[in-house]
Amino acid sequence: MSFDRKKIKNVVMIMLDTLQFNYLGCYGNTTIKTPNLDRFARQSVLFENAYSEGLPTIPVRRALMTGRFTLPYGGWKPLDHDDTTLTDIMWGRNMQTALVYDTAPMRLAKFGYSRGFDYVDFCPGQELDHTSFENEPLDPALKPEDYTSASMVWDKDGNFIDDDSKQLLDEIGCFLRQQQHRREEADCYVAKVMDRADYWLQERRDKNRPFLLWIDSFDPHEPWDPPSVWKGEPCPYDPDYTGNPIMLAPWTPVEGRISERECEHIRALYMEKITMVDRWVGRVLDSIRKQGLMDETMIVVMSDHGQPMGNGEHGHGIMRKSRPWPYEELVHVPLMMHIPGIEGGRRVSSFVQNVDVTATIMDAFGLLGTESGVSDHGMNTYGAEDFQGISLIPLMQGDVDSVRDFAIAGYYGMSWSIITEDYSYVHWLVSEEEKNRADCVEGADKAMSEEMWTCTAGAKVQMPEHNELYDRRTDPFQLNNIVAQKPEVAEELLQKLKLFIGELRTS
Repeated sequence: MSFDRKKIKNVVMIMLDTLQFNYLGCYGNTTIKTPNLDRFARQSVLFENAYSEGLPTIPVRRALMTGRFTLPYGGWKPLDHDDTTLTDIMWGRNMQTALVYDTAPMRLAKFGYSRGFDYVDFCPGQELDHTSFENEPLDPALKPEDYTSASMVWDKDGNFIDDDSKQLLDEIGCFLRQQQHRREEADCYVAKVMDRADYWLQERRDKNRPFLLWIDSFDPHEPWDPPSVWKGEPCPYDPDYTGNPIMLAPWTPVEGRISERECEHIRALYMEKITMVDRWVGRVLDSIRKQGLMDETMIVVMSDHGQPMGNGEHGHGIMRKSRPWPYEELVHVPLMMHIPGIEGGRRVSSFVQNVDVTATIMDAFGLLGTESGVSDHGMNTYGAEDFQGISLIPLMQGDVDSVRDFAIAGYYGMSWSIITEDYSYVHWLVSEEEKNRADCVEGADKAMSEEMWTCTAGAKVQMPEHNELYDRRTDPFQLNNIVAQKPEVAEELLQKLKLFIGELRTS
């Protein structure tokens, strides 16, 4: 079947929160088992160098919903009234839209990320939903201290190491209250989200009309609570571990707090949780196949970001998104697309950004570049004329070899980075003077500070004092800073980064 936009009726977006690209078999991991996503990769186009630009959870989704970069404009914030989203554009175009999700930050008060969807199904109980369960009695057999390492919480005299210790136990206790009645894998969050998405596909949608279905699973986000934790069995990826299962770790640096052996165990639990996510995503993909939708449905599988997971290449000395550090383990994301009529099994090395996903969806429907206006009935309609993303369809068809020479990433007002074939460069916005320079913020009309930049409790805004340069070919996980050896390369990349940010501000 050749590619024909007229044959593409539907789109399914599957967002898997906090999934590192290199924790999938199709991205080269030889330990982890992800057969369903690997099978999907063989039937789709896999992007080897996909990067999220503005981090973390909320800015990524804002970029995906609007097709516009967020890094130059704002970070963790609600959708603006002037933002034009996918659902705004689909309104009035005979397109039914549905959102099935458990990603609680999308549902923050007044944030508006379910705006415009015809059907919305939120599955409560994940992060930021703690107050709903705070008065729920906790089964005495479930003790928070049994789900972390004692050395992360108490000193040798049995006292809390610091406030982070108490916060960690409180967080674990809160999660146990929410999940204490779990009896089988079908009770886990990803299972509920995928089941309810499949219910919409099979039972609720109008099967005579095209659709856009956005499935947003917070898993495999922490807590690291795969089936082995609830069964009290050894983790299949770390069967010899003898300590407590470490459901959550502190937001402090790893050094002196979390041993390397404990880091290995956490990564094993993370792998087991990803394998569980793979099973439930596979059920939705199988349902799409059984319903005969594959030949008329565009399917996107991706993540918003990765996760720092320990020392060195795993996380530069931290666990969880506890610092605004745009290193490779966080900003490089998995991205796979199935578009009917485009040959699957291809791997694309060109740099792509999350905003390009939105542009590709619009292009598949023939709506990219359409203008806003007024319908025949006098109602406002919205187009995709302001998109900053680039359609990836020519790239997927092999008509072009690349669409971008580099990617950018970072945290609004805190850090920027640029990734090229040869180098990656991190620019820290560490001083007020730096933040207020004209070439940094001119035209933004926004304060460069935010009370909330991540939903990770206990996170701290701490950044290195000096910018960093890495040889991407020999040091892909950015462990050897060579900025002192190659200052001219660093300066060239900084100017390229500032020029690109400046161009975005004016577009």
